[in-house]
Amino acid sequence: MAFSKKELAVEEYVIFHARAHWKTLVAPFLVLAAAVAGYLVCYLVLIPERESYNWLRWAVLAVALLVIVIWFVAPMIRWACRTDTLTNYRLISREGVFKREGRDIPMDRVHAVNYNQTFLERILGAGTLVVQTAAHTGDTELEDVAHVKRRQLQINEQLLNRDFAAVEPDSRGGRAAEAAQGRFATEEADPAAPPGA
Repeated sequence: MAFSKKELAVEEYVIFHARAHWKTLVAPFLVLAAAVAGYLVCYLVLIPERESYNWLRWAVLAVALLVIVIWFVAPMIRWACRTDTLTNYRLISREGVFKREGRDIPMDRVHAVNYNQTFLERILGAGTLVVQTAAHTGDTELEDVAHVKRRQLQINEQLLNRDFAAVEPDSRGGRAAEAAQGRFATEEADPAAPPGA
């Protein structure tokens, strides 16, 4: 399900919009392959080619279709309906097919963002994003995030932009940004200079 631009506020724009990593679809595709292979083996090898066994062929087909719907089609729909979106204002998470659930985390409530990866996830580039917020509910975890390192960097860039804007709203770079990082020493006022000089 694509992200609707109607959900965006004034001057809000999308930085990234993504679904869960493709590794979550490996098991459903294995189930699909096993169901199709099982049906073909039963139909071509195990069930005798007599009309009296037609009911058994239909029964095997019905079981195979049921398995495919429950363990392939349903997970595919859930994967398509779960999205994570980062804008310049908030981190948006949506999931659910008939019953939709959504989480919006304003960027000004985010303190830090980290990620966790297993060995396999490091190879695949997936992982879990851990978003630390000021909310009393604690950290928010987004599982099976694709390109998790890049997503963490993009969120951190938004946090840095927010911090620089807080120092000087009219400047997101230059001396205001450098001063926010402590690269320039604070200039002390000349006691002999007139006020405002």
